[in-house]
Amino acid sequence: MSDQAPDKRFPGVRRLAPGVYRMGSAVLRSIRAVTRRAQRRALANLDVYHQFPPAILSASPEKRATFHDALRAYASVSIRDEASGLYSDPIRVLNFFQAIEAANRLPAGDYIELGSHRGYSLRVIHRFMDPTQTLFSFDTFEGFHERDIAVEQLHYDAPWTKGNFAPTSVERIARYVGDGTRPANLTIIKGWFPDSFRGLEDRRWRFAHIDFDLYQPIKAALETIWQPLLPGGVIMVHDYGSHGFPAARKAVDEFCARIGTLPTVLPDRWSTAILRKPLHAASSHQGAAGTDGDVVSAGASA
Repeated sequence: MSDQAPDKRFPGVRRLAPGVYRMGSAVLRSIRAVTRRAQRRALANLDVYHQFPPAILSASPEKRATFHDALRAYASVSIRDEASGLYSDPIRVLNFFQAIEAANRLPAGDYIELGSHRGYSLRVIHRFMDPTQTLFSFDTFEGFHERDIAVEQLHYDAPWTKGNFAPTSVERIARYVGDGTRPANLTIIKGWFPDSFRGLEDRRWRFAHIDFDLYQPIKAALETIWQPLLPGGVIMVHDYGSHGFPAARKAVDEFCARIGTLPTVLPDRWSTAILRKPLHAASSHQGAAGTDGDVVSAGASA
């Protein structure tokens, strides 16, 4: 309906109150003009992520509730606890949802996060994963390790030092992920990777999230997880586009060149590279039983 056309539902409005009708039309034009200016400002500020979520969330009240819970918790983390401002990166939660939904359809296998810090993304993964499987979390829980910093310095003039991204703890993230109680299907392993991975070589993985930031542990994680990753399994590597951690991209690109594939880049704030193992990829690994809910100290702590 144009601004000048009479309202066909109420044909007498324009005839009985032409002044009121003209006033309403003027208000409508003003609102549209304000909206257009707001849209132009949003585009100029790259604030273009206001859109409806995937249709599956509208079709499934249970999935919608789970997604909203994960998004609210992630976006509510205070600047005091995470200076980067997680509220500024809601698209990352949506990326997790889509990738883990795909992983959940695979044959039985576990989930793993390599580099959990304070557990903010770990909680998101735990909400979206198949709850009948186990989620493993690996971290020094004492910040960057000096061995990894030494390697990082070989790639660029890295400002990072031993202990960056501390403090955190096993107990803290276990309580956070479980809303006060450590979940039975969460196993947290403290230590320097890859030493801390010993004993898990025969595990099969549906999904892996690598957020180690630095070149050497990202390289080690990719080389460790790829073979036991299920065909169709998903690996996400955070900070692929981060200027603060430029060697993260180098580690991913070098690995992809060796296996003959290219990463797909997801549009979260610091970019995430995603790899999916081909369905025809063969592996001799067999599933292995483990104890759920364990907190393990393995390898050398930072």
